[in-house]
Amino acid sequence: MTGLTRCAPLAREAAASLQRRQELYPALVEKGVLSAEKSAWEIRVWTAIAADWHWVVTMERREVAKVWTYEKIEALEDSVKRANRALLKAIDEAPGELRRQCQEGECLHGLLDRHGDDFAPILAAHHQRDRFIDLLDWYRRERPCSGQVPISFYVETNFALKERARLDREAREAA
Repeated sequence: MTGLTRCAPLAREAAASLQRRQELYPALVEKGVLSAEKSAWEIRVWTAIAADWHWVVTMERREVAKVWTYEKIEALEDSVKRANRALLKAIDEAPGELRRQCQEGECLHGLLDRHGDDFAPILAAHHQRDRFIDLLDWYRRERPCSGQVPISFYVETNFALKERARLDREAREAA
């Protein structure tokens, strides 16, 4: 059974973020750039985030260590900050006219039309930052005080509707 497949880009971003940490952090810890505690915390939290979004898209649960919503929010806020820095770096490294137009807030589609491949790294950084913001927004909905419907509601409703459709189909076939 499939879940909310429109959320697949968020699931892919969460999985890629976990994979980057698993691949890069041991060397950063060894060099003393990152503490072992911070590395372990981020990998634990991103394992949970990736598992959450795997469930959203596939409706298959993965068993992971308990991670609190506030920890996921904290990790995602850090990721949004990093993504903002990466976006600014991509803009700073762009050719002169493109850099100026980005700094002036030109329309993304117009920049893509005018600058093509030169704009690709900026657009990729922009989209990645947006995915982190989307993930963060969904976890903020999980807080009891948010007053918003969390993603789990949509996944569970989707599951219930698909299960109901399956049972109805089986009843029709049996009749």
